[in-house]
Amino acid sequence: IGGGGVYVVVLMLVGHLSTHNAVPLSKAIVFFGAIASLLVNLQRQWAKQGTCSRTEPAVIDIDACRLVVPAALIGTFLGVSYNHTAKASTIVVLLTALLCFMTFMVFRTAWKQYCEEMSALAGEEATPLISGTTGGSSGDARGALPSGGSGSSMLATLQPGRDAKSVDRGLRTTDVALASVSMVVVVFSGALRFHIHACSAEREGHGVAGSCAHPIMHALFGARTGPWMHNAATASLLVHSVMSLPLWSCLVIAVYCGAFVHRVSLWSAEKVVLYQVIALTTGLLAGLVGVGGGLIFSPFFLLMGMEPSIAVATSSTCVLFTSSSTTMQYLFTDRVIMSLASVYGLVTLIASYAGTSLVHVLQDRFKGRRSYITLVVALGVGLSAVLSLAKFVKLMIGIEAT
Repeated sequence: IGGGGVYVVVLMLVGHLSTHNAVPLSKAIVFFGAIASLLVNLQRQWAKQGTCSRTEPAVIDIDACRLVVPAALIGTFLGVSYNHTAKASTIVVLLTALLCFMTFMVFRTAWKQYCEEMSALAGEEATPLISGTTGGSSGDARGALPSGGSGSSMLATLQPGRDAKSVDRGLRTTDVALASVSMVVVVFSGALRFHIHACSAEREGHGVAGSCAHPIMHALFGARTGPWMHNAATASLLVHSVMSLPLWSCLVIAVYCGAFVHRVSLWSAEKVVLYQVIALTTGLLAGLVGVGGGLIFSPFFLLMGMEPSIAVATSSTCVLFTSSSTTMQYLFTDRVIMSLASVYGLVTLIASYAGTSLVHVLQDRFKGRRSYITLVVALGVGLSAVLSLAKFVKLMIGIEAT
C-alpha cells in the first residue's frame, strides 16, 4: 500500500502539522516509496521475461495500469484543486470513514482466502487415499490441484476481467507516451490554476501579496500577467482553459485505453468502467485527503480476484503516477515542506524497497498462500484506520472544547 494513510495521520498527531500541510507532505513521502517499489517490481518482471516462462503471470498487470492511470490523474487534478479550500474536519471525516471501510473489506478478503487454502489442504490430505485405489501417484494428483485452493482459482494466472483467449500485449511505447502526456498536462494545469486564482485574489485585495509575481506566472506570461488578470474576459478564459484542458485530454486518453483493453485484452465493458470509476475516485481522494493510491488500489485489486503479489506490484506502479502527480502539483504551488520531505522520503525509499522485496519473498516461499500477502495489506490499512480514528477523536474533543 502507498502509506499515505499512515503518513497523513502521523504528521498530524506526532508532527503537529495542520491538515493542509500534512496532505502535501505525505504525498511527497509516498512518491519516494513508489519509486523504490517500482524498481523492485520491474527487476522481477524483467527477470521473469528473461527466463521465457509462460507458466507464471507477469508481476505487473499492464492492462490494469492502462485503465487506472488516466482516470486517476483526472481525480488527482480535482482533488488537489479542492484541497486548498476544503475544511480540515471534512478531510479527517472522509479519511476515517474510508480507512475503516477498507479495513473491513480487506480483512474479509484475507479470511475468505484463508478458508479456501484450508479447504485445498484438506483436499490434498485426502488425495493419497484416492490415488491408492486408482493406481496413480499422490504427487501427480496433488499437482493437479490449483494453488489457490478452489476451482475458480485456476483462473488466478489470468488477469481479472479476461477470458482464456485474451492476449497480454505487454507495455507499449504508446502507453508510456500517453501516461507521460497526461502527467505533464495535469501537473502544468493544476499548478497554473492555483497561481491564477491566487493572482486574482491578490488583485481583488484579499490574497497573498506577490502572487501575481510568482516565478511560474512570470515565466509563462511575463509582463502581461497584470493586464491579462485585470481584464475579466482574459482572466475567465485562462481559468476555464486550465480547468478544461486536463479533464478533456485525460478523458480522451482514458476512453482510448478502455477501448483498447476491451478489444485486445478482452476485458468486459463492465469491468473496464468499474476500474476507471474506482481510479477516478481514488485519485480524487489522493489529492484531497492524502489517502488513495495503494490504500485503495491494493484492496480493490484483491477484491477483483487479482493474485495478491500481482495486486501489490500493480498498485505500487499506479501509486507512482498518483503520488508524482499530486506531489508535483503541490510542489509547484509551494505547499510541500522540502526539508521534511527530503528526510522522510529517503527513509521511506529504503523501507519501501525492503517491504516490496519481502512481498516477493513471501510469494516465493509460500506459494498458494494468498492470504499471507492479503493479511499484510489488511494490517497496513488497519493501522491507518486506528491512527485516523485517534485524530478524529482529538478533532471532536477540540470542537467540543470550543
